[in-house]
Amino acid sequence: MPDLGIDTIAFAAARREEYVPLSTLPGAADLVPPERLAAAGLPLSRLMVRIPEDDDVDVTAEVLAALGPPAVPQPLFFVRSGPLRDPNVAALAGLVHRSGWEGEDVGLTHLDELGGTAVFGLLEWAVETEATAVVCDEPLFADAAGGHPRFAAVGLRVRRGPSALAVSGCGEGKPALTGGHRFTGRGPCDAWLAFCAALAEGVITDGDRVLLHTRGPLREGWLSLLAVDVSALRLVPAGTASLLGGRSG
Repeated sequence: MPDLGIDTIAFAAARREEYVPLSTLPGAADLVPPERLAAAGLPLSRLMVRIPEDDDVDVTAEVLAALGPPAVPQPLFFVRSGPLRDPNVAALAGLVHRSGWEGEDVGLTHLDELGGTAVFGLLEWAVETEATAVVCDEPLFADAAGGHPRFAAVGLRVRRGPSALAVSGCGEGKPALTGGHRFTGRGPCDAWLAFCAALAEGVITDGDRVLLHTRGPLREGWLSLLAVDVSALRLVPAGTASLLGGRSG
């Protein structure tokens, strides 16, 4: 991926508390495949489910607004970590309509924790000149032992040619490349938020190699970046921005 790069990163995160034990909803347990519970190592007694609220914070819309309209029409890749929090809502169609997006749009779902890393395999193939990718993590289910999760989204402007950040590679499984800075998280946006925190603090400098590593309950993946021109990178916090989560090493 030597010619694919990133010029802008927007981010938002909001802690959510409207989760209830799955056991309190008759018949809801049938919606969760037993093999998924087994892979995640969660007993049914600890599983909570998100109840949609009318005032839900739309972190994806916030991130897209923070990015602003692109200079030229370009594709929008909307990457969700899992199923919609509200099965009666067409999230991508609503997002495109509200934002007035000009250009094609592509929705990807159920990449689970790899939405922020493995998707670059698709982007490397699909992006012709420029594109916008928004990675959204709105967990429908949560572990009661881990407390209330958050909604998070990261928006990326990617392009061909010289960029502030160059994409070196990505993959599933244990990282095949190393980095001077390593950011690890459980969800698809966690490592990105930790990376943004390091950028905001001036920890990343030109020439640094960065590894974003996601290790979730089901899958593991990675993305390798090279900081080419940090001063040229546009880092944009959205309305409910938060840099909590992930860790470096």
